[in-house]
Amino acid sequence: MLAGCVPLVVLFCFLFADRWRRKRAGERPPQQDKLLRPAGHSLSLQIADLGDSLLTWMLGAYLAALAAVGLFSLTDSESFTGSVVSLAVSGVSAAVCIVMAWRTEQKIRTARLGLLGEQAVAEQLQGLWAKGCRVFHDVPGGGKWNLDHVVVGPSGVFAIETKARTKRPGRRGERDYEAVFDGKAIRFPNYTDTNAIPQAERNARWLAGMLSKATGEPVGVTGLVALPGWFVTLKTKAEIKVLNAKQIPHFIAGEPRKLSDKVMQQIAYQLEQRCRDVEF
Repeated sequence: MLAGCVPLVVLFCFLFADRWRRKRAGERPPQQDKLLRPAGHSLSLQIADLGDSLLTWMLGAYLAALAAVGLFSLTDSESFTGSVVSLAVSGVSAAVCIVMAWRTEQKIRTARLGLLGEQAVAEQLQGLWAKGCRVFHDVPGGGKWNLDHVVVGPSGVFAIETKARTKRPGRRGERDYEAVFDGKAIRFPNYTDTNAIPQAERNARWLAGMLSKATGEPVGVTGLVALPGWFVTLKTKAEIKVLNAKQIPHFIAGEPRKLSDKVMQQIAYQLEQRCRDVEF
């Protein structure tokens, strides 16, 4: 049992010594200016935290197994009850760690899908820079939440919520690549999303209020939901638009002009102040 812990102790010692060495040497970033948030920044941090949790639960399962062997070997062979109790406690501990590790891995998979979805949408939005637009990603909200993308252009301000969904074979007669929006919910072949539209509405409403207060001018915000990789069928017109990621740049560029260059600069300045918080 002790022999199994030796490599871990050595690793932790090396990590601590390396951190102490770099701190004593005065190591610091090459620049102090903070960076703008990249697409999926919050999800990247979440994945890193979940990775640490996964490692912790896996280590817990490993140590529980070692403890089971160690306790069993130390238990008096004539004490059947003590052997059973030690094995039961260690076994339950290992089982709990395994279950938690599995759940954490599922969260990592979901977060990674969301991250790739936001990066796919950000890639499509790059072309709007040439049309005089400013694009911001992972804009911090009023709490522990964020707006996936915000576009500021001559045609207005757009708050984009990205929903990345995997594809599965649909029922007979259904197209497994089609998402249908009926004005209230987005219906996928094997799933109905009733949360995306209210979330996009809340985001647009909050952003409009924040920008109006910050700039001293009334600012309207159009909410969009992006579905990267899906063919979107619209059954009715709605205030919130649901579009394939590739459709969004064309939609934004095709809208009539609403903002002057001065107002665009004011809005972009406020958003940049919120998004420039990434340490180098």
